[in-house]
Amino acid sequence: MTFADIKTCFQTNQARVADLAWDDPHQLGPAELRAVRTSLQTFQRGEGSGGDHLLALARQLGDADYVAAMQLCIQEEEGHAAMLGQFMERQGIERLRTHWLHEAFRRLGRPLGLVPRVRIALMLKVVATICYRALFNATYSGLLQQICRRMLRDEELHLAFHCVAIRQLSPRRTWLSRALWGQAYRALLAGTALVVYATNRRTLRAGGYGLVGFCAAVATEYARAEHMQQATGPLPLRGEPVATSAATGPAGAWQWPGPRLRPAQ
Repeated sequence: MTFADIKTCFQTNQARVADLAWDDPHQLGPAELRAVRTSLQTFQRGEGSGGDHLLALARQLGDADYVAAMQLCIQEEEGHAAMLGQFMERQGIERLRTHWLHEAFRRLGRPLGLVPRVRIALMLKVVATICYRALFNATYSGLLQQICRRMLRDEELHLAFHCVAIRQLSPRRTWLSRALWGQAYRALLAGTALVVYATNRRTLRAGGYGLVGFCAAVATEYARAEHMQQATGPLPLRGEPVATSAATGPAGAWQWPGPRLRPAQ
């Protein structure tokens, strides 16, 4: 898969109209609101925080297809922020102007080059994937579940995009250097997972993830991403729903048990 292929996939995805039930009358109840409010605010701010620095680094590379794919990826994330923001407005949830966690990662990424910055973006995508699974399970809103399902489908392409970039742009290293850098990124991932759990524990618990289960799910998803970064590794894009009778738990990036899917009324 090349950057030109990914750019085409983004263009195709952008042309597809999301069929979301904005006429869904469901209003979040008090308990449901307590469970998801903080996470909705945090996720919406994160999706809308922009990728100006990452885009600037991409332009320095001089690959037109990569730059175009990065622009489309950022536009898609801004679309996610818009969807979440529109849902929040319908539920009377105020938007955040800023969030310390996003500012911390922005500061962390500023002095880094393109590949380390992409690796951090990939890491955040992995954690976000588990968070959106939990948000899906934590709500009785059919509309919010549709938004989560759409975003998780999109995140699959974002994940593949960053894995291809790491494949093609990473400098050659000795096996020892690769091992040490790999452990450093895993340590950063572990710290990120703990911080995200602490700030979103109500949603994660309501969605069926305790601390151990959340960290295990993040580790499993990151291991899949590491495999996709290997030169000979496959780049599978999950997204086809499993049959209801076979669905017993979160089997993929956007696959959940059939009984948990609540159609909008």
